[in-house]
Amino acid sequence: MTTTGISRPDGATRVLTQSTIISYLGLPAFTEDPFPAYRFFLDYPGWPSPSGYRVFARFDDVLGILRDPDTFGQPGRVDGNFHTADPPEHTRLRKLVSRAFTFRAMSRQRQFIESVADELLNEIRPAGRMDLVTDFSALLPGRVTAKLLGVDYEDGARWQSWLEAIKASRGIVHYLAPDPAEKQRVDAAAAEAAKDTAAFLAELIRRSIDHDGDDIVSVLLRAQDGDDSLSDKEILCTLLLLLGAGLHTTSAQIATTMRLLLERPAVFARIAADASLIANTVEEALRYEGALQAEYRLVKRPVQVGGVRLQQGELLLIVNGAANRDPRAFESPDVFDIDRPNAKDHLAFGRGIHRCLGAELAREELNIAVARLVGALPGLHETQKPVRHRYNRWPGLATMPVAWEAAGV
Repeated sequence: MTTTGISRPDGATRVLTQSTIISYLGLPAFTEDPFPAYRFFLDYPGWPSPSGYRVFARFDDVLGILRDPDTFGQPGRVDGNFHTADPPEHTRLRKLVSRAFTFRAMSRQRQFIESVADELLNEIRPAGRMDLVTDFSALLPGRVTAKLLGVDYEDGARWQSWLEAIKASRGIVHYLAPDPAEKQRVDAAAAEAAKDTAAFLAELIRRSIDHDGDDIVSVLLRAQDGDDSLSDKEILCTLLLLLGAGLHTTSAQIATTMRLLLERPAVFARIAADASLIANTVEEALRYEGALQAEYRLVKRPVQVGGVRLQQGELLLIVNGAANRDPRAFESPDVFDIDRPNAKDHLAFGRGIHRCLGAELAREELNIAVARLVGALPGLHETQKPVRHRYNRWPGLATMPVAWEAAGV
């Protein structure tokens, strides 16, 4: 019987076998600690899951799939959405959309992100305690996104409720067939939330047509390549992507990074004493436990990956989170090492033509958030064990109560 195991920082080792892997994937323990399953996937490339997906996790295999859109296409096409499109449509859409997401444009947001982080901390600092998830990591990306869209902060509260419903439908990796009744309920709520979100964004586009501003909606409306421009539907799909990716993943990654640091007081102390370490620490956190764990692809022509022959039409699940722990790519991959020289090689933002368009904005937010939280809250510590949410495709925390030494207390 084939087995695989992985040692965790607490010294425990979970061993999975070919016969137990399926049951493990259906347990809450998988959401809490997916890495035993990831080790199994690393050992068995192309593992056929019960849901019909072939699972690939080795770094070179995942990287090769992501870099070859001619062979591995997007399985769920949505018209107007460049993220689900394949070339040549993807090439056209991304070229136009990228006008609003250049490195220079995202870097110009740094001062505003800093002001938002300071504003949030000034509001909460006197209390001496907060839930880092709901009081900071969810609010920072929300307020930054509001500014990018040119709308009021208060709209963020509506986005959060809509996006939570959508996340419930799309945030779980379905290795096993979900309960049909539960899936139907969750999908219906997500469809209603998506309709509300689309209506809000459609009205925002309508109001922006005659507004020559520097917000993202205005930039997208002006984007042209010769005689080509984006349709209202294509702009709307782009904004939906911005809300989902910009809020879910960045919010989750801020909290996850701080959890990793607070669990390691010596590392936290090093960063507090030397802010120049923060940038690589953020990259190592993205590698060690990134907010995107898996992507899907469709095989478009017969091919061999990792010694496994695949046929046209097969569905693939590529596990970025496992690839980031592949010992072939990263030495001692289960060690959180802020000095790791190749930490930035991670696949947390994907790779190839579908690499996250907002990666640089996310990096700005993460670096600023960590710098402010480490530097502005003396004695920061957890007061209770953080609680994870159930979405294993975009892992993160539901709550993370923390406290610090408030002035005058």
